[in-house]
Amino acid sequence: MGSRVVPVRLDDETLRLIDELVNLGVYNSRSEALRDLIRIGVKRVGRVKVIIEAVDKLFELEEDEGDIPIKLEGSLKQLLAERERF
Repeated sequence: MGSRVVPVRLDDETLRLIDELVNLGVYNSRSEALRDLIRIGVKRVGRVKVIIEAVDKLFELEEDEGDIPIKLEGSLKQLLAERERF
């Protein structure tokens, strides 16, 4: 798998954080840090995509069935009660 150079603009605060990771020895260079952090971000976005697709599928099922496809009795009340505690 090849690699390509991609110009990118970063704000000062982000660049300072990248430089701090390099200065602390977490990464050997800005490029290494950015490659790794982008890789982490892409994986996280991939997980979010899976969740969004699943929710979309639930909405499709609800539309087809005319009702929600999964009912967890009491779960909504429990969730709302738990939220009130915090």
